[in-house]
Amino acid sequence: MNHSQAFDPSLHEPGSAAAQGRCSHHAGGDADCAGDAVVSFQAGEGRWESGCSLALEQLVESGDIEPLGQGA
Repeated sequence: MNHSQAFDPSLHEPGSAAAQGRCSHHAGGDADCAGDAVVSFQAGEGRWESGCSLALEQLVESGDIEPLGQGA
């Protein structure tokens, strides 16, 4: 399970969708969304991604990330 926290633009690569407050989890896929980022989470190889509220729900339900506030 990967670490998650409330969205923090400073964790993301400058100029990226995530750093601009958009959902990078859905970016470019079939489920593109216009939702604002509410969560920052570590994805593969330790890089940070962002997610909208729907992405947060989906990722927690699938066990990919921990619920907000549950980090060590």
